[in-house]
Amino acid sequence: MSVSNSVSSRRLIWQFIGAWVVWLIVQVTLNVPISQHFHGWPQEILLDAVKLTVWIGAGWLFTHQARRGALTLTNREQWRPNWHFTAGYVVWIAIVLYLGLQFWLLHHGLRVSRTFIPQYWGQYFLVVGVAEEFVTRGYFLNALLKKTSFAKANAIQALGFASMHIPRYLTTVPTMSVGTWLSNLVSVFVLGLLFGWLYKNSRSLWPGIAVHMTWDILVTLFG
Repeated sequence: MSVSNSVSSRRLIWQFIGAWVVWLIVQVTLNVPISQHFHGWPQEILLDAVKLTVWIGAGWLFTHQARRGALTLTNREQWRPNWHFTAGYVVWIAIVLYLGLQFWLLHHGLRVSRTFIPQYWGQYFLVVGVAEEFVTRGYFLNALLKKTSFAKANAIQALGFASMHIPRYLTTVPTMSVGTWLSNLVSVFVLGLLFGWLYKNSRSLWPGIAVHMTWDILVTLFG
């Protein structure tokens, strides 16, 4: 790995802090009012537009600001599907079976949650996975892999990934309990490690996106 031709640690830290603060401000000034004053598809379309604009915009800005050769994979490389990555299919099947069994045991059968609405297919299946994978794996892990070992880089990006969920937890109504906070953050951290492993070994964003989208929609559908 070439440390000299990489994104500086100071730059990565400030980029992450900036992204975190911006997302908190967006949550407070845009997403909360949208959730309060709009309903149904208008609410969903607006929330999705905000998520895509902020996250895809950040991913595009960060990757294009990086010097040539400062990232492990270029955007063209990491957005190319890797259809031959067998482990990706295995992980996807394992996730489906794990969540299916978990909800079957919890609810004594697979039943769609009473709180599930069709609009969630857009937010939790189509938007979140693509946006979050681009920023956390497509930029931060991509840059960290130029600077340090995979184990360290993966742990750092997974911690960052978990912390990026805090702005949403802070603005959730009703307020989340401490136990729920800790449980969610641990789960997101572990998932971040998995998504990082998929990215590193497939050299593509798509396996992580597929597993990420599947996890989110199944948890929302049956949780």
